[in-house]
Amino acid sequence: MAGASEGRRRVQPGALPLRPEVVFQHQRRRIIAAAAKTFAKRGYRQVSVADIVKSAAVARGRFYEHFSSKEDCFFALYDEASAAALKAVGEACSDPGLEFPERVGEAIAALLAFIEEDRDRARSCILEGPAVGPPINERFEGVIRDFADLLRAWRGDEVGSELPQTVEETVVGGLYWLLYYALLEERPKKISRLRPQLVEFSLIPFIGAEAAGATAAI
Repeated sequence: MAGASEGRRRVQPGALPLRPEVVFQHQRRRIIAAAAKTFAKRGYRQVSVADIVKSAAVARGRFYEHFSSKEDCFFALYDEASAAALKAVGEACSDPGLEFPERVGEAIAALLAFIEEDRDRARSCILEGPAVGPPINERFEGVIRDFADLLRAWRGDEVGSELPQTVEETVVGGLYWLLYYALLEERPKKISRLRPQLVEFSLIPFIGAEAAGATAAI
């Protein structure tokens, strides 16, 4: 009886080892978070794998179990952040009762909230993406295209039907550079304050300056 009692005492809740795939994913997330912080602070070109490993507090060998290079790690960060931002924006605008201008307003608010949630991640992807050079181009164009497709779907066939087919890409590209310079200059400190400006900018090509300004003020 004593032996059985002793055995029961040794089996404590949470004592079972984590599954290898859980540990693997935890390490990956830890490295990506450390990379985002390091890229945001020092800039892509100044960061080495050693810097990321030090920030993540993992062995160098662990890094290479997940990524083949600094560039590969950055791309993983960029892809995950882009997909999460697209999902957040899409979900914020899923109400079928929203009119096109309202939907754009909700989309901008959701995007700014996503950026504010993790400034390091946002600064890494938005500011440091261009520093990667030509290898980032395909990904960058894909992100612009994905957000433009959302905007095009919201617009439908009734709003601005006479506009060029690429107007959504132009608007999304413009939004990117407005965010780029806002983050670069750290103005405003709370990125959510850009909402009226970005909503107005986004809507002017579709509904005109007066209506866009009125929507942005809501």
